[in-house]
Amino acid sequence: MFIDGLSDWEKRRLALVLKEQGNTAFMVIKHAKAAVLSAKRNRPVNTVDDKYLMLLDKTIEELYGYQRLPNSLQYTSPEVVAAAIGEINRREN
Repeated sequence: MFIDGLSDWEKRRLALVLKEQGNTAFMVIKHAKAAVLSAKRNRPVNTVDDKYLMLLDKTIEELYGYQRLPNSLQYTSPEVVAAAIGEINRREN
């Protein structure tokens, strides 16, 4: 999978939970990756891609408490995400 920050066991569990919700893990991740790539390129994000990215974010946060780093499919603790966002904001100012 194109998701960083999750163990193999966590990825397998995520795939099972997505399947139980009626989704295919491959399609969810494919659309989420497309949304992230569009955002990185400063392009408009397709609404379907964004929907699947939000679904992936919500599911991972509910299962493991991880949050996504901006413009990537890397998940980590909320503290690390907050620090990364603070660093990005500091650089922009």
